[in-house]
Amino acid sequence: MPLLWKRGFLLVLCWIIVRSSPTPGSEGHSSVTDCPSCALAKLSKDVPSSQPEMVEAVKKHILNMLHLRDRPNITQPVPKAALLNAIKKLHVGKVGEDGYVEIEDDVGRRAEMNEVVEQTSEIITFAESGTAKKMLHFEISKEGSELSVVEHAEVWLFLKVSKANRSRTKVTIRLFQQQWQPKDNSEGAEDTEDGGLKGEKSETLISEKAVDTRKSTWHIFPVSSSVQRLLDQGKSSLDVRIACDLCQETGANLVLLGKKKKKEDDGEGKEKEVGEITGEEEKEQSHRPFLMMLARHSEDRQHRRRRRGLECDGKVNICCKKQFFVSFKDIGWSDWIIAPTGYHANYCEGECPSHIAGTSGSSLSFHSTVINHYRMRGHSPFANLKSCCVPTKLRPMSMLYYDDGQNIIKKDIQNMIVEECGCS
Repeated sequence: MPLLWKRGFLLVLCWIIVRSSPTPGSEGHSSVTDCPSCALAKLSKDVPSSQPEMVEAVKKHILNMLHLRDRPNITQPVPKAALLNAIKKLHVGKVGEDGYVEIEDDVGRRAEMNEVVEQTSEIITFAESGTAKKMLHFEISKEGSELSVVEHAEVWLFLKVSKANRSRTKVTIRLFQQQWQPKDNSEGAEDTEDGGLKGEKSETLISEKAVDTRKSTWHIFPVSSSVQRLLDQGKSSLDVRIACDLCQETGANLVLLGKKKKKEDDGEGKEKEVGEITGEEEKEQSHRPFLMMLARHSEDRQHRRRRRGLECDGKVNICCKKQFFVSFKDIGWSDWIIAPTGYHANYCEGECPSHIAGTSGSSLSFHSTVINHYRMRGHSPFANLKSCCVPTKLRPMSMLYYDDGQNIIKKDIQNMIVEECGCS
């Protein structure tokens, strides 16, 4: 017990030292609500034109939570037809008739049900041309390569069948992963650009499937173990050769890459797009192959039920939740954030009278309740401690966005939105 008391006293002593240190421009002035956690609320109250600063703070916070230094530079976005088609097929969001994307926030619903929520990311990587015919190259996002466990990974291919084809024949589609095995001075070794040896090429069957040729449709090929091995080796490039021996005979054709718009120089060293995409070309773009991967970090975070907090409505001055919404369109981020349309950057503000601080359902921890018990009875050094109005319940937020490599990522970010506030 003496050891526990010493720890508690040291904690309180540190708190007193920090709070007694004056901040620039605030010497000789103190308020009941002054505390580090109240900075955003204080900024909005004390500085009339603080909204731009608050928005900048929100932008930095979002980039930090997505592990990005700067916002991605989207110079050549994925064709809209391909994007919307992938979202529809994978059920990572709902697409309206006007092309508006609404993300499905499953992680928020699971948190409400007090389930353990894991840090997960759903990543869609569109295929690029490989080094040879029938080759596809997938450059897995850095986001995916940093996650430890691949829940599942699938390559989606579209098989186009001629309308004249009435055959009930089945064809077998095979996916072979190609890798370069390091080898010193061997005959099969190839030179790399930096003068080193690339090694010998190996090929491994990673997925195969027998499919009908009666209609044009998408086919899914599981490649989870192959992608997991790739990431375990610290690699991020997946090169796949597609083989379908009987496709040509049966009038079936795999759409391996959509056509791209032609570009020409505008005379100032910049490229501009020429001509309009025809209906057939747009349809081809929507059938562009892609790799879908769900990966996760496991975090054992339990969610407990708490008493509902107060909403700030202008009528109360005690600790409450203040609503603050930032539209991604208004801040110029709608080009790289697909969904949602904005961020609820709610914060806490208000006073914490002694009869509210540390009450059940509003305290952050056991030690704040104990300290408040002694503070109310005037015991030194607890008598001068003041309570903060801080978040007591946070919920996750799901985001669908492009990274710098034009990959589409769905990320569930923990503790992103303030749901309830209370006194510490």
